[in-house]
Amino acid sequence: MPQFIAVAGTGPAQRRLLSDCTAELKKGGCGSVERFSGDSWQDLLDVSRTGGLFEEKRAVIVESADALGTFPEEFFGEIEGSAACVTFLLVFDGDPSKTLPTRQRKEITVRKPAAVPYFFGERVRWVEREARSRKININKGAINLLVEFVDDPEVILSELIKLAAAAGEKLIDEDLASSLIMDDGGRQMLKLLDGICRGETSAVIDALSILRRREVPIKIISALHKRMRMAMYLSLAGEKWREAVETALEITKYQAGLAKKSIDLFPRDALRDFVLAMARESALFKTGLGSGWDGIELEIIRLLASAGKKERHGENSVAAIAG
Repeated sequence: MPQFIAVAGTGPAQRRLLSDCTAELKKGGCGSVERFSGDSWQDLLDVSRTGGLFEEKRAVIVESADALGTFPEEFFGEIEGSAACVTFLLVFDGDPSKTLPTRQRKEITVRKPAAVPYFFGERVRWVEREARSRKININKGAINLLVEFVDDPEVILSELIKLAAAAGEKLIDEDLASSLIMDDGGRQMLKLLDGICRGETSAVIDALSILRRREVPIKIISALHKRMRMAMYLSLAGEKWREAVETALEITKYQAGLAKKSIDLFPRDALRDFVLAMARESALFKTGLGSGWDGIELEIIRLLASAGKKERHGENSVAAIAG
């Protein structure tokens, strides 16, 4: 009897999942992969009836299965006696449960993209799991770099695979990751982030002038929020709790060193206001109401202008979180 796999999702996540499914089928002995050219479930039924007992295993990809309408419940009864060794990959742009028959859902394997965590530490662990599942040899520093500079989960996985291909049997370390991940745009991003942490106004202006022509605002907003959020939490923690916060946020030595420079340079309130401003800009950008590059540059100028006007970060400043 034919097998059915429902592949759910949209965009790159859907394509990656479909690619993973076909790779698994080929590894399991599937001899060929073809695409369904019909326009109804009846046409699919006809495909299931072709072939004989000794036919090689094959897979049929059914794109936009949603467009075929509701999966007919009697379909399983009609194909039950089929000897065709075929697996149908039903690709859905929406929720397949709205199309698949309730009584036969246990007969259909549903594959959905895994939920990708948002926070830095959890996303690092997600990349570690993905690397292990693909037998990719990469160290923690390279993963941290990948997560910090690439926001889209699908792009992260794509870059991970590229790194593996470039490294061959060797370990993927920070040097290799930085050389391949960071093009000129990536280097300018690093120049911007490090320049803000050090209060180097000229470096920040140079990087902004280039990034403004090449990158979309949301990418810069996300990177600024991630970097300065670390400094904000460490400034609120004070010396007494700083090590615990670094451990909890899984901050690297490089990130911690630059965060310390920010803490020594900017007032605690200025760091807090900047992080909140980036969070606000991110939310507004997604609704089409953000200030874009003008808003980003204004907040950066405000933060840099506050340099040298800081209060002393006391041991008990962690209490400021509540205030």
